[in-house]
Amino acid sequence: MAILDRPGYRAGMVLLVAALVLAPVWLGRFIFLLNTIGIFAIGACGLTLLTGLTGQISLGHAAFMALGAYGSAALARAGLPVPLAMVGATALTCAGGMVVGLPSLRIKGLYLAIATLAFQFLTEYALIHATGGVGALSVPPLGVGRWVVRTEVQFYYLLLCVWLLAGAALANLARSRVGLVWMAIRDRDYAAQVLGIPLLHYKALAFGLAAAYAGLAGSLWAHYQRLITTEQFTVGASIDYVAMVVIGGLTSIWGAHLGAAFVVALSQGLKIATPALTAVVPAFAKVVIPLREVLFGTVLIALLIWEPGGLAMLLRKLKRKVDLWPFAY
Repeated sequence: MAILDRPGYRAGMVLLVAALVLAPVWLGRFIFLLNTIGIFAIGACGLTLLTGLTGQISLGHAAFMALGAYGSAALARAGLPVPLAMVGATALTCAGGMVVGLPSLRIKGLYLAIATLAFQFLTEYALIHATGGVGALSVPPLGVGRWVVRTEVQFYYLLLCVWLLAGAALANLARSRVGLVWMAIRDRDYAAQVLGIPLLHYKALAFGLAAAYAGLAGSLWAHYQRLITTEQFTVGASIDYVAMVVIGGLTSIWGAHLGAAFVVALSQGLKIATPALTAVVPAFAKVVIPLREVLFGTVLIALLIWEPGGLAMLLRKLKRKVDLWPFAY
């Protein structure tokens, strides 16, 4: 069954892609918002694959992103062309993810979440001591040969290609035989093992691919920001990733993109609106720091109560109404 099974949905997808291609025209200097959303959406695709499709909980996704960022920076600073450095860092992060996923055969649920949280803290500790505790590490810009990305718009068009490919790859993986096996493991892992599915193989593969998505996002983030610090990949960032996939829709291939757009837009929107609101209402400055966490918590609780499927489920209900219109049955 096709994902877009009606001409109207295919036309909507074409309009969405056209809007993304023309985004620099109508978004102007705020194009950095889409750059940030795209990078985090690619990383969230990995967590959707791991948690939504396979049922493996991870609280260390930002650590994989850090490995991709610092790995790409180290390879590029060593003289490797930036595209090759990004590929190498993504491959190394994938291998690291498969190693981290090995305990998933023996532990799951809360125990696996704690194990990945320990990996997060270990990675932070190792990076702080490996970099000598310096504040920021400079990273070469993205480029091919003598051509170097110098503007936000140039980076956006490169990122858009990677973003669309990453989203299409996740959609096809979810519909492939491997995706069906992952969903079988998520729903009944013991039954899947009885049917002859090698759990360790498929769980390690899920961890590896999820880490590759995060490593690619980290590599893009490093060459976009040009300065990276360990504070950008803390456990708070891992929690943000969990919030993205839950708000967007844990089991939906659109959930990662919707969740990343919501979380990034909310965070950046607060940063943009805060100076203006503080100028009008000075008391607003006292509540702005915890306001982001309060809003996240409120939205998460509201979604878990009224719509556990997230924003993707709301879109699916809208799609169902359009399918049945003008009849409600």
